[in-house]
Amino acid sequence: MLNNDIRICAFDSNECNGKIKKVGDKVSIPETNTELISRGMFLCVFHYNKFILNENHRLEKILQVCSHPKHELYLNQSNKSFKQQNPSLINIPKRLINILGLEENAKICNRCKRNTDKDPEYLQTEEYQAPIPIKSNEDNIMKIGTHTYALRSNILYTQTELKQLEFDYQEIVSQISISNEISLSEKIKKMSSILYKNQHQLNQKPIYDSIAFKTMLETADEDLIGFFDELYAGTNPNTKSDKTNESNKKKLVSLCYFLASINNKYINGLKTDIGSYLQTAGTSASSIDTLNNLGFSVTRKTVDRQKLLISDEHQETVNNYCLQNIEKMFFLNIDDYHNIHRRNQPTLLQTHNIFHFVTILLNSNPNIFKISAYSSNNISVHNPIGIDSELIIKNINEIFMSKLNKSYYKQNEMWKQFLTEDSYENRMELLTVHNYDGRIQNHQELRSMVNSKLIDFILHPLHSTKDYIECTSLLFKVFEILKNNNEQDYLSNCVIPTICDWPGQVNIRRAITLRNDKGSESGIPLEILSLIPIIGPLHISLNSRETLFQTYHFFFEMLYHNLFGEKKILSQKPKQTIINLILNLTFQGWKKIRNVVIKRFGNSKDAEYRMIIDLLDNSIPLTLDIYAVLFRSGFFEGYLESVVRIWVLFQRLRRHNYNKAPLIFLSDVFYWTSNNHPIINVLKNNLPIFNDYFVENFHSSIRNQTVESNSVQQIIQKAKIIDAERTNNFSFKEAFVNSRNPIISHTKLDYLEKKTSLFLLSLFDNIYCNIGNTQQINRNKYPNFSLPTFNINVDVKVLPLAWNTGTNPSDNKFCDANKCLLSNNLGSSSNDIVLTCGHAYHKQCLNLLNDNCEHCFSYLSLNIKKNINSLKRRLFTPLKDHEKPLVEDENNNNLNEDINNENIENILERIECSIDNQFEILYQTWLDYDSIII
Repeated sequence: MLNNDIRICAFDSNECNGKIKKVGDKVSIPETNTELISRGMFLCVFHYNKFILNENHRLEKILQVCSHPKHELYLNQSNKSFKQQNPSLINIPKRLINILGLEENAKICNRCKRNTDKDPEYLQTEEYQAPIPIKSNEDNIMKIGTHTYALRSNILYTQTELKQLEFDYQEIVSQISISNEISLSEKIKKMSSILYKNQHQLNQKPIYDSIAFKTMLETADEDLIGFFDELYAGTNPNTKSDKTNESNKKKLVSLCYFLASINNKYINGLKTDIGSYLQTAGTSASSIDTLNNLGFSVTRKTVDRQKLLISDEHQETVNNYCLQNIEKMFFLNIDDYHNIHRRNQPTLLQTHNIFHFVTILLNSNPNIFKISAYSSNNISVHNPIGIDSELIIKNINEIFMSKLNKSYYKQNEMWKQFLTEDSYENRMELLTVHNYDGRIQNHQELRSMVNSKLIDFILHPLHSTKDYIECTSLLFKVFEILKNNNEQDYLSNCVIPTICDWPGQVNIRRAITLRNDKGSESGIPLEILSLIPIIGPLHISLNSRETLFQTYHFFFEMLYHNLFGEKKILSQKPKQTIINLILNLTFQGWKKIRNVVIKRFGNSKDAEYRMIIDLLDNSIPLTLDIYAVLFRSGFFEGYLESVVRIWVLFQRLRRHNYNKAPLIFLSDVFYWTSNNHPIINVLKNNLPIFNDYFVENFHSSIRNQTVESNSVQQIIQKAKIIDAERTNNFSFKEAFVNSRNPIISHTKLDYLEKKTSLFLLSLFDNIYCNIGNTQQINRNKYPNFSLPTFNINVDVKVLPLAWNTGTNPSDNKFCDANKCLLSNNLGSSSNDIVLTCGHAYHKQCLNLLNDNCEHCFSYLSLNIKKNINSLKRRLFTPLKDHEKPLVEDENNNNLNEDINNENIENILERIECSIDNQFEILYQTWLDYDSIII
C-alpha cells in the first residue's frame, strides 16, 4: 500500500486539506459527479466530502418526499415563503403510524406533523394520541451545575435514555470537581515575574527562540504549561505554511515581552535591543523616543547607557574568555580597518576624514589543546636560520617540481575523494566565498564566530613594525593578568599562531627576527617570540584572483561583453563578487569543452594557445580552489601543493610582496615537518581554523552596524557591543533581521556557462587559425609579445612560465631538453609531452631529469633565493624612531573596499535565454574534428 506521504489529491489545489483517501469499490459515487470521480482515485478529506458525501446527502434530500397522505394539501395551505423552503424529513412518530396508515420507517416533514395534530379529521379518531407536553412544574426541573434537565413523571424512561442521563450527570460532576483554571491576567503576572527575575537577578538576555522561551516559562511555573501553546493556537496555524508559523512564533515571543513590560516597566530587554538596533541603523533620537512612547523601545538615553555599560565591561569579558580557554589553543588575527563610510574626497580643509582602526581578535578552539613552543627534542618553533631558501628549494625539487608538470585541473581530478562534490548548491556557495556578511545563510557555523573574542579595537593605523609590537602588547597584558592570578604563563611555554595579511606577517616576523638576533638590546619584548605569523589564506586567495584578473583583463573583458552586452563596462578592479562570478563562469564553461579543444590542438607549442590553456586549465581553477575548496575542506596536502603553485603564479606575474609571502609559509612548514614540531600535526589535522576569515567577518559586522555620522568613540563602542552580542546564540538580529542568501537560478547559471563555452570555442577557432603567428617584438628584460587573435601586445608575464625563464620553447624542434636523446622534429607521438609551463620533452628525456623541467627549476630556484635575500634585508633592519613602513600601500590589502557600484543583480537582470541547441550543434562540430599534429 502506498504511503500517505507520497499520495497526491486528484484535485491538487490550495483547497486541499486533510488526510488523503482512496475511493474504494464500495463507495457510492453520486450520479452527478461520475465524470469527475472514479474508483481508485485519491482524494483529500475536503474534496471527498465535497464531491461524494455532501453530494449524496444533497441528492437524498432532493429524492426524498414526505409520505404524509395530505402533504400536498398542507403545502398548498402554507404561505408563500414556507412553500419555497425545502422541508426536512423526520421519522414518523409511533403515535401517528396507525391513524396515517404508514410504514414504521416512513418519513414525514415537520409541517405535516404539526398540521396532523391540528387536523379535526385525525383528532376525532379513536387511535389518535396527543403529544405529551413537557411540564413546567418546578418539581420536575433538575439543575446540575449550569445544566437544566426536565424530568418526566408520567412515563417511564427507556434504558438508553436512563444511561444517557447518568452519563451526562457524571460528566458534569467531574467538571465541577476540577479546580478553576487561573485567568489570563494571572498568567501574564506570573510570566512577568519570571522575566523580571531572569533579567535583573540572573542577568540573562532576552530569549528569542520560541522553543527555548516556552520551555523556560513552563519550567519556572507549572501554571504556565500550555500558555504559549494557547497563544500559538490563536494564530490559526493549520491554515498557514511552516515558514509563516515559525515567524509567528517569534512574534509571539516578542508579544510576551511587550505584555510583561506593560505589567512591569523594568522588563525592558527586548525594547533595549530594539532601541540599540534602531540607533545603529541611523534612526533619529526623536524617532526612538516616539517608539518608546508606543511601548516598542526604550529611550535613546537608555540605549546610550546600555552601550556604555557593555563597553566598560569589555576588558573583564576578555580576561574571563582567556581564563576559561587557557588550556586550549589560541590563535590571533590582527588587521587594519578603514571606516569606509567616511569621505575620502579632499576638501578645502582636509584631504580626507577616514578613520583607521586596528582589530585585535583572539580565537580559540575547544577541541585543540595549546601548542608547545618546543618539540620533544627541544627544537624551537622558530627556525634559527629564519626563512630557509635552501630548504624550500630542496623540497620543491624533490616533491613538487614533477607535480608542476601537470596543470592544476589535472592534479585536482586526483583529489576528488577529499573534496566536496561539484553540484549547483556548492557552486552557488562558492560564489559568496569572498562576501563576509554575517547575515548570509551559508556556512553559518563559521560566520557565527562564537569562539572568537575581541581583545581591542583602537584608533591606530598599522604602518610600522613598532605599531604591530604596540598592538600585540595589548594581548601580552591580558596574559600577564592571568599569570598574576596564578595561571600558567602561556606566553613562555606555548605558541599563538597569528593569521594576518602581508603587512602583519612581515612586521611581526621582523620583530621576531630582531628579538632572536639582538635579544633584549633590540628593545622588543620577549613575549613576541610566542607569536608565529602565518599568511592568511583568504588574503592569498583574494590577491591571486585580483592579480590574475587584472593581468588578463583583455580576455575577461571580451568574455564579459559577450555574456552581458557591449554596453556593460568592466572596471579594472571590480568587486570581488564580480571577479568571482566571471572566474567561475570561465572555468565551468571551459570544463564543458576541455576535451574536444585539447584533442584538436594536440601537442601544439603555440605561445598564444599555451597562454590560454595555462589560464583556463591551471591558473583560474587554482585561484578559485586554494581557499574556497582546499583550505576550507582541511585537505592539507592539496593546500600545501597549491601554495607552491600560487607562489609560482605570483612570481611569474611579478606580484610585489606576495611573491614572498608564500615562501615564508613554505619555509616554516618544511622546517616544522623536518623537526617533527607539534605545530605541524595541529596544522595538518585542523587546517581550516588557521583562518583570517574571522577578522573580515568582524569588519563586515562593523560596516553593517555603523553609519557615516558615527564618531570614533561610537565606532569603538559598537565593535565591543558586536563582540558581546556574539555570545548569545539567539540574539535579536539573528531572530528578527532577515538573513541573505544571494543566488542565481540554476537555469540562468547553466545558460551563462554554456554561453561561455560558445565564446571559448569561437576563440579557440581563431587561435587555431593563428597558430605560429605569435611574435616577440623586443629583447628587453621583460619582452613583449604580439597576440594575433587578441590583436594586442602583452608583457611576457602573460605567457606561461616557460617564456619567462629565459629559455623559450623552441620553434624549430619539439624537445626542449638541453641534452635531447632522440631525433628532434616537430611531429608528435605518445611519448611527446608538453608540460603546463610550455616546455616540451620526449618522455625518455624527461625521465632522465627526474620528471623535472630543468629550465623552470633553474628559474624558480634563482627567484626563491633572490626574493628571500631581499626579504631578509628588511627583516634584519634595526628599528628606528621615525622609519618608513616596510610595506607600501598597494590598495590591495583591504578586502572590504568596493570602488564601484557593480552588482550581480544588475548584470544578470536580462539573462533568460535558452542556448542548449546552439551549444550542442557547435560541440558536435568540434567532436568531428580530427586530431592534428603540429
